Amino acid sequence: MDIKYIIEIFPQIAAYIPVTLLMAIIAMALALILGGFLTYLSRISYLKWLIGLYLLIFRGFPTIVILFVIYFGLPQLLGLGHHWSATVIATICLALKQEAYTVEVYRSALDAVPRGQLEAGLAIGLKTSQVYRRIIIPQAIRTMIPTLGNNFTALLKETSLAFSIGVTEMFGQGKLIASTNFRYFEVYFAVGILYVLIIYVYSLIQEFIEEKVNFY
Repeated sequence: MDIKYIIEIFPQIAAYIPVTLLMAIIAMALALILGGFLTYLSRISYLKWLIGLYLLIFRGFPTIVILFVIYFGLPQLLGLGHHWSATVIATICLALKQEAYTVEVYRSALDAVPRGQLEAGLAIGLKTSQVYRRIIIPQAIRTMIPTLGNNFTALLKETSLAFSIGVTEMFGQGKLIASTNFRYFEVYFAVGILYVLIIYVYSLIQEFIEEKVNFY
């Protein structure tokens, strides 16, 4: 293993950290928003089975299959060209995949709050929306944060699959470098180290957020 070479290619790969982070952050933000919307709809009895089927599909399909179906399959099926960039499509696919898990996180966190708190809130004259906003959701957030944090960590690593449809991010850049000099070990080791550093920094941020939330 050539340590000097690893240090040399670090800046080349690290230059694509913003692409990786941007994809992950936008995908997670979309998943949080859409997941909340689906969680609300799933409590409507006649929509529950339809949403359950949607979640089963996106939890069951491997991420790379979702990428291929939406990027290559849908344009062919609909007879359309690629009007959006591969980066946008990859971000949307990651968001849809993550959303399916986010719904379950929301549901389990809300269910973990004792039912009696809703009944007590209604008994003192609060509306259902007020009880959820002021009492139930703040408690559920404390339960959600660790799991959502772990999901975001997994999402960060899944951005590497975007290279399969032509997105150049950290892993993609590493693969391009390795294809020119065939020094696969050093290149992919450097890529792995960068992912570890990003996730380590994020874990510190998550710990800080958890401490702040649990303090109040």
